[in-house]
Amino acid sequence: MKKVMLFILISMIILPGCFNKDEKEHYPVYEGTVVFKTDEDDKYKFLVLQNISKKDLEKGNLELFIELAQDQPEASYYFVDKEAYESIDVGQRVNITADFNQQESLPPIRTVVNIEKINE
Repeated sequence: MKKVMLFILISMIILPGCFNKDEKEHYPVYEGTVVFKTDEDDKYKFLVLQNISKKDLEKGNLELFIELAQDQPEASYYFVDKEAYESIDVGQRVNITADFNQQESLPPIRTVVNIEKINE
């Protein structure tokens, strides 16, 4: 009986360490249009809205974008790296894979794990 308990105890310690932790996590994916870009203190951010008319996008008013974001639950600011910041323009449709953590503001602020341009 002691051998069985010892075997179970050792198995519980060793087996969790044997699993492949490099498996891709299933991060949430969002789609939208980059409506605003900002860089403050070498921190690069996009504001992305799911739905925006060409007319509203052309106005380019941050206050309007934030107002529109209040009615879009997936609208968010995203921290991006410098390369993405420089290669993606306002008006570009994107697919964003974001980290699970987010700063609770309206709109929220998320960190990008991966960003891809959508060609339309």
